[in-house]
Amino acid sequence: MSLKEKLNEIIQLGLPKEYTAISYAIMVDGEIWCADTLGTSEGKPATNDHTFNVGSISKILCTTAVMQQVEQGKMDLDEPICTYLPDFWMPDARYKKITLRHCLNHSCALPGTQWKHFYTPEMTEEDIDTYYREVYYYLAHSWMKAEPGTYSVYCNDGFTLAEMAVAAVTGQPFHKYCEEHITRPLGAHSTRTAILRNPENPLTVQNKKRSELIWIQGCGGFTTTMTDLCKFGNLFLTESPVLTKASKDEMAKHQGVTFLPEDTASTCYGLGWDQVAFKDPDIEMGEGVLMKGGGTFQFISRLLVIPEYNAVLAMSKTLDCKIDVALTLPRLFAAAMLEKKGINLYKAGKVIPQEFRDKFGGDYLTPGGIYHTHFDGDTLTTTWDSLVGGREFGYKDLRFNGEYFVSADGERYFFKEHGEDIYLFETFRGRTIPASVKARDRAPLNDVWKARLGKQYLPVDVSYQDSVSTDMMCGFTVAPFKGYEGLFIAAFSASEQLYNSDRFEACCAPLNDHHAETVMRTPSNGSRDAFHPWFELRDGVEYCIAGSYVFRDAESLPEYKGESFADLPVGELNHVFRLTEELQALPEVPAGRRLMIRNEKMALVYDSQLGGDYKPVKGYISFV
Repeated sequence: MSLKEKLNEIIQLGLPKEYTAISYAIMVDGEIWCADTLGTSEGKPATNDHTFNVGSISKILCTTAVMQQVEQGKMDLDEPICTYLPDFWMPDARYKKITLRHCLNHSCALPGTQWKHFYTPEMTEEDIDTYYREVYYYLAHSWMKAEPGTYSVYCNDGFTLAEMAVAAVTGQPFHKYCEEHITRPLGAHSTRTAILRNPENPLTVQNKKRSELIWIQGCGGFTTTMTDLCKFGNLFLTESPVLTKASKDEMAKHQGVTFLPEDTASTCYGLGWDQVAFKDPDIEMGEGVLMKGGGTFQFISRLLVIPEYNAVLAMSKTLDCKIDVALTLPRLFAAAMLEKKGINLYKAGKVIPQEFRDKFGGDYLTPGGIYHTHFDGDTLTTTWDSLVGGREFGYKDLRFNGEYFVSADGERYFFKEHGEDIYLFETFRGRTIPASVKARDRAPLNDVWKARLGKQYLPVDVSYQDSVSTDMMCGFTVAPFKGYEGLFIAAFSASEQLYNSDRFEACCAPLNDHHAETVMRTPSNGSRDAFHPWFELRDGVEYCIAGSYVFRDAESLPEYKGESFADLPVGELNHVFRLTEELQALPEVPAGRRLMIRNEKMALVYDSQLGGDYKPVKGYISFV
């Protein structure tokens, strides 16, 4: 497995089944070790050339622009900012004491954020002056939080003023100045504010949303690829004409202030940086790690500069990815360091040996579904990636101590062979239980069983009062168990109204052409409710008797032609029809009868027993 494949596996562990895009890059010694972009943008595959809005990481670029002016003697960090912005005025006279340093270490005491026109789907260079006038108007009708320099609290307004000051001092629009003096000299050609468009580096757009163009450039308006963001981050590890070592050292000093002795968070600010001595609880990255995060309405991003390993890490995702960027990015680095240099950065436990991974890795059968094992450095995580939608965690971040795995609350987990099988045991409140068994190949499926793969089966003997089929047995699909011979999965759909995590996906192996058995057999409570599907033909139609119900092949169901309860007498089995078009209006339900609507995935979307709203769907209609 390549480094990219290993890192992508870590990322995919945290991704939902449907997401837009996520991108990352790892640079060491000025070279990109690994970079990739997963997902799509506007219906097309996202690539490493797509840019992501990195939000407040822009503050580091803004600070860089300020420090360049300080180097040239055109600005002074401790000079009042109104020196450079004579049109800046507030009714609170304390504004005259706000310095550039206060703006860059979040102690300026300004209100926080000028939200008007924060972002828009369209913008032009001609609108910049209008926006700056809006900023002045907003501040002229605002009051300060405290005396400048009293305490640091995150503040976008200070960086907006810093942006405006750079433009005023240089006589250039801020976005043009940064391109000419920062990003272009660094070779970071995709890194730009939203005003500048580049068709070679299209902006990623979160699914079904408009393009996100950020107006507040200095505090949050930059967009970039992750490889180019690494090029910018590398500025703080190498000599460069873009910024002197003295300026970089000044930015990396503890500059945050607080009036509470117990407050250690506020003091971690540098100039622009969120933290200048960042520590990860699980990954050892050395001293002096610089960290800056950024968030917008569509993106979450993070930049780490790691002096001890001469490394830069960058990651950005659309919000629908759900993944924890702060947790994931250091783990990617730890995995990369282990792979490339054999260096273990994991603090809590011992790195899991490869032979252990090979032997005990794979898929494990539980009473409710199939759990996939994921080994990452010193940790074991299991997930249930349901065939009918969703992902759930079984065990998360279990740490390996060389013998067994330990959870945060001290419970133990270990693997053990017995005969042909491998079991995953868990110790819970003093009891050790075989929680699951590893999947293994059986005799290959014959043509009869291969023909059933992909077929849907719906219950047709639901009673008036029955609720089980409402919640966890709405219908099942015969699905292949990818990677294994001779096994299939009965994947059940659940109700959309009453989601039940106990809905299950049973792993089965055929006994003959008509009968199969569950292969999950463990002592204790593990194999309590067995699922043994029995298929038979009735008048040329295939039925399946399993789990206390009779199911019918969905392909054999007649098409709904507007039948009503009056047309369909009560019989041994329910009257079930296919909805080939969206059913707009529900038939009237008489007393003592029941109407159930399932969508095309067999998930229950309406049940007259439960009431609620009905939205027109294709799928199936059952008269009970």
